[in-house]
Amino acid sequence: MEGDMAAMISMLAGPLAFGAAYGGVRVGLNGLKAASEDLARLVERLDERLDLHAERITKLEVQTEERTGRK
Repeated sequence: MEGDMAAMISMLAGPLAFGAAYGGVRVGLNGLKAASEDLARLVERLDERLDLHAERITKLEVQTEERTGRK
């Protein structure tokens, strides 16, 4: 009887281990997806801020050129 129980447990161990590994991979991939989405939002915000600063610098350059008469 003990041999039968050990055989059943060993037969279940493979699929259970595979299921656990699959679950771990899924969790890892979901975490990676969330992290990449956070990074994409951060880059988008930085890009918007960079555009705003570039516009401000351009305006200052134009004003400076108008005041000094140089280009």
